[in-house]
Amino acid sequence: MNPRGLLHHLIINVSDVSRASPFYGGMFRYLGYELAGSQYGEGHEYEDWRRTDLETPHEISIVTANPAFAEVRYYSGAVGHHHHLAFCAADREDVDRFHKEVLVPLAAKGLCTISDAPCDCPEYAEHYYATFFSDPDGLKYEFVVTRS
Repeated sequence: MNPRGLLHHLIINVSDVSRASPFYGGMFRYLGYELAGSQYGEGHEYEDWRRTDLETPHEISIVTANPAFAEVRYYSGAVGHHHHLAFCAADREDVDRFHKEVLVPLAAKGLCTISDAPCDCPEYAEHYYATFFSDPDGLKYEFVVTRS
């Protein structure tokens, strides 16, 4: 596999790493990521989540946003704010399992919002099956499979 053009790493600003950690930890562990490094309570909080089983480095980090912008909330559609990030699922059962085992317990604790339970989305593509959800700051995510 030639990794050219694939995502190497992504850094996501959150309002509070300690508050966001249960959400991201649950999601990333389910997706095969391992916590590779972290720092809490020292002014620059972060968690680095890494997949080491792939042929290319792949890392997603959450960091506490710059305090000067602490009052600026996420707004979908604003410049610099992603609309949503979608992760690939293995199959429809994987989407269902993720929803049941990760999202439902997190939502019950107030640590995420489920926008859409697993459903067919033919408006996007044939065999498109996904669940949509948001982190504690309202950042939107999707877990999707596009084949039957």
